[in-house]
Amino acid sequence: MQTMDQVTWRGHAKGAGVSAERPAAAGPFPRLSAPGRIGTLDLPHRILMGSMHLALEGDRGDVDRVVGFYVERARGGAALITTGGAAVSPEGGGERTYCLTRPADVEDLSTVAEAVHAAGGRVALQLFHAGRYAASRETGLAPVAPSAVYSQLTRETPRELRADELVALADAFGRGARIAVDAGFDALEIMGSEGYLLNEFLAPATNRRTDAYGGELSHRLRFPLEVVAAVRAAVGQGMPVIYRMSGADLIPGGTSWEDTLALARALEAAGVDALNVGIGWHESRVPTVAAIVPPGAFAAVGAGIREAVRIPVIGANRIADPEVAERLVAQGALDFIAPARPWLADPQFARKILAADAVAVNVCIACNQSCLDHVLGHPLQPVSCLVNPRAGLEARVHVERSGSPQRIAVVGGGPAGLEAARAAAARGHRVTLFEEAPLLGGQFQLAARVPGKEVFLRTLRYYEEMLRRLRVDVRLGVAPGPDTLEEFDHVVLATGVTPAIPEIPGVDLGHVVTYPRVFSGQASVGRRVVVIGAGGIGCDLAHMLTEPLIAPATERFAREEGFELPAPARREVTLVHRSLRPAASVGRTTRWVLLQTLARRGVVIRSGVTVEEITDEGVRIRSDAGEDLLPADTVVLCVGQVSRRELVEPLRSRTRVTVVGGARESQHLNAARAIRESFQLAQGL
Repeated sequence: MQTMDQVTWRGHAKGAGVSAERPAAAGPFPRLSAPGRIGTLDLPHRILMGSMHLALEGDRGDVDRVVGFYVERARGGAALITTGGAAVSPEGGGERTYCLTRPADVEDLSTVAEAVHAAGGRVALQLFHAGRYAASRETGLAPVAPSAVYSQLTRETPRELRADELVALADAFGRGARIAVDAGFDALEIMGSEGYLLNEFLAPATNRRTDAYGGELSHRLRFPLEVVAAVRAAVGQGMPVIYRMSGADLIPGGTSWEDTLALARALEAAGVDALNVGIGWHESRVPTVAAIVPPGAFAAVGAGIREAVRIPVIGANRIADPEVAERLVAQGALDFIAPARPWLADPQFARKILAADAVAVNVCIACNQSCLDHVLGHPLQPVSCLVNPRAGLEARVHVERSGSPQRIAVVGGGPAGLEAARAAAARGHRVTLFEEAPLLGGQFQLAARVPGKEVFLRTLRYYEEMLRRLRVDVRLGVAPGPDTLEEFDHVVLATGVTPAIPEIPGVDLGHVVTYPRVFSGQASVGRRVVVIGAGGIGCDLAHMLTEPLIAPATERFAREEGFELPAPARREVTLVHRSLRPAASVGRTTRWVLLQTLARRGVVIRSGVTVEEITDEGVRIRSDAGEDLLPADTVVLCVGQVSRRELVEPLRSRTRVTVVGGARESQHLNAARAIRESFQLAQGL
């Protein structure tokens, strides 16, 4: 791998990276702060905004929302924004997607480019064709692909493209590129990753052709290179062209590493100005963007590609942490980072990092609940964000100071209460937050114990910092009564939930505990565990309980030092529930990851059963197969929640009261809903 000195020399010689005449900026993130260049485009720093589908595109009634979204990120300091994919032909698009053959969509995109420039930003248009991932129910057209290979994502088999159609499609990319120039975009990105059309030509799994576009590598490279040639011919040498390539398909029969490097070199030779490295296909069974994926987990892929070429390499997947990003750029693994979801969570993502104010970043927790689950689900929903419910509504929801500040009491310091206090204080209200526990966080404190969800503590850090800056009076260890609360103009009850206790014989036995006591470490847990309930919380609990006792760093130390650690006894965890669908409330983009992890760790899920009794020996269940006794040292109750509303009636006649979050509705406990309710409430105060 190159040293930073080598990177600096390379950038000076080829117009990429840090110029030798412009030393890297000083500060806590000097390499992220350093100027860079992609082709002819000078960029002030290394933090870009990656492409994401907003599910707002293609509807003229929502163009203000699209414009507002991108303008706010331009003001937030993104060095270069890449739009969601704009289809170069109708069959390659989808629902609520821009298509460059529709004049109205081209006009809207011109409006986007103009608005971003007016806000001081730069914007690239992504040229897109979904290939076999396009759905006929959305386009009204049959999907097309290199070969007729069934798609697990759409549950359709595409039609194989003829050679003459490939020539026409390459021309369509060229026309799209010309449209981007005329519309005022600063750069182009060709989408060739994530299992979309161009990526499909590289992978033997989806390219089974025997003509000049299939078979040996030079033939599988042909169509992507023809597209690049058509784009370059359409825009000339002055327009920066980025190619988003797949660094690792992560599917059986995917592109080999050797072929991936060959593609990178061929793209450089074809005149591409930078490579943006994507990871995984939508059909991959390897998590790529879920919270369980460690930060920077795929950086080595980008680093390997970077060693093969002399043009800038951009990384994206799970590079949201500024410390991780700084290290990767400083070590020469990447030239730029281009996260997407972190810009949903905080539209000031780059500006805060560059101002050495990372503690104020509202971090992405990689939950996917309001972003990927929205735009990949059915019915399609506009993108939003669990921790930032204003995402996608920037043009229509303006946070303004209240003309009549009130004294607001917020009771409860979980996600709903934290957002209610922050949002109300941001509007100028005088806010006091009461939390009976010694720590803020509520359910987030429990969730942070789940492997991969430690980032929830960063969200709590953000809220604590915001409350401090907004001068919210935070009172921990205090459970206020009606006499205290009636002094306020408005009371927001965000008191959350308490675990539901089912009516099961034996529920009061000593080895039966509720899930909060296990998550918080207040209850000891034996080797054989039965969890009653297999919703999202129950599955998360099983995940936590089966986490290996020996940390990977300890295993690596022992291996390198040449001694063998004794294998600790593994917990035996069984989940039992009435329904036939475990983790039913977990979103489609993360549910499979969770269930796959539990299966790998040996967690047994018994679906469609009724718990008859808890005994000293275990849990007696009944199903269509008969009765069974599940041995258990510990039984954990995880069968839902009950809203805490004991303050509602005593306060109704004394002051104005609003109930939010789990205290309002305990069914299908949902942090996204709780935070959104609190934000909306504050806007009306």
